[in-house]
Amino acid sequence: MTSETGGKAEIPTGLDAPRAPGHWGPLGHLPLMRRGLLPALAELGSGAPLAKLQFGPVTKYVVSDGELAQEVLADKTRAFGRKRVIRGFRPVTGEGLLTLEGGEHREHRRILTPAFSRASLARITPLIGEVASQYAERLPLGTAMDVDREMLRLSADLTVRCLFRSEIDQETVSWLAAKAAPLSRGVLLRMLTPGWGPALPTPECIARRQVTHRLRQVAGALPAHHRLGGGDDVLSLLELSACPARGSSRITQAAVVDELITFLVASSEATAMTLAWAWHELARNPKAEQAVHNEGDALFNRGQPLPRTALEHLPVTTRAVMEVLRLYPVPVVPRNVLHEVNIGGFRLPRGAEVLVNLYGIHRDPAHYPHPHTFDPHRWPADANPLALRDAYLPFSTGAHRCIGAPFAGLIAPIALAALAARFQLRPADPHRRVRAVPGVVTRPNRLVMTATARPGVGAPRQPAPPTQT
Repeated sequence: MTSETGGKAEIPTGLDAPRAPGHWGPLGHLPLMRRGLLPALAELGSGAPLAKLQFGPVTKYVVSDGELAQEVLADKTRAFGRKRVIRGFRPVTGEGLLTLEGGEHREHRRILTPAFSRASLARITPLIGEVASQYAERLPLGTAMDVDREMLRLSADLTVRCLFRSEIDQETVSWLAAKAAPLSRGVLLRMLTPGWGPALPTPECIARRQVTHRLRQVAGALPAHHRLGGGDDVLSLLELSACPARGSSRITQAAVVDELITFLVASSEATAMTLAWAWHELARNPKAEQAVHNEGDALFNRGQPLPRTALEHLPVTTRAVMEVLRLYPVPVVPRNVLHEVNIGGFRLPRGAEVLVNLYGIHRDPAHYPHPHTFDPHRWPADANPLALRDAYLPFSTGAHRCIGAPFAGLIAPIALAALAARFQLRPADPHRRVRAVPGVVTRPNRLVMTATARPGVGAPRQPAPPTQT
């Protein structure tokens, strides 16, 4: 046996993990879930760093401490497997970054990493502003709309045009928002079901296969509509690595499609839900909303091209996005123990199921005063969401940390500011409660809002198109 660092493993010693409070005899911890999964995760987050949950014969180890999360996801990653993540995503994304392991995973990351470099993202920053502004011009004012659906349309458009540098018609964008991106909502259930579950001919499985087939057709057509740029966009990098004429192929053409689908499904929904929750919170926090409007005006209502350093002009908007990512992260990251291991002084047996409780870690009152309150000003002016660790893990950490984190951290503030330069959003029914729903991402159950023109602000002029590189 080898250790997580590659040397000879020592026999782990340590304490048994304590049982979480709220155990009710034969019912186990089912009563803890009476208000839903997310409230239970928040409650666990303010308790023990590691605790056992029992549901009949099933035991889950819940990690609700940032330092222990680092051990599981980064420091001792070789002791943990990702079989439930793979089971959840593979029926949709195939052999993409979310489902690959070991050498194949590292190779795909090496291929794609240049697309997320500082220089590459700076080049597409003006294009991000252009795409978001064009969307803002198309959005109808005065009509109640599903904000999560609309943000999916915007996010899919941004992914295709900015990350892939490809073109796509708005009808296909609408289909992606309505059918493709929501595919990830079945992933959490597939993670928790037995391995044969996804193969059953249930209505959900049949519908998923039909949508996935169409999605593969859409992804396969993207190279034909590719706009040549600097050669460091996701599509260019994948195509180059799969081209035998330019050397030995590092990946297959099927792998190109799998990776495009991975970004279309996972990246699009994550960004869309971040934007949707941002509108929800800003509508309830007038001071923060006004600050975002002011930054949007200064950047987008002046008729000038968006600078490559646009993020430097959006400090409050960026902190608002950071706060949304804190409040509404990926709820849990599942892992399975490959061999007995010790984390934080506790022993985890081989085969144990582990849930890294990001939702609870992000709402731990020991780290965040008034943890359930939206407060962008809790972050310092120079805070960088990609540099924080332990108590803030919206993009996970370790070898499987979200490769698109720099892109997500760029497009969300810019898109939010571009839309805020034109209108404000208000709940269509102020008395309707919006609930957070757990899935691969934390999403609103239904967020219906109305876009209205801001008093004293005319329709913004379209920014000048970015210079092609």
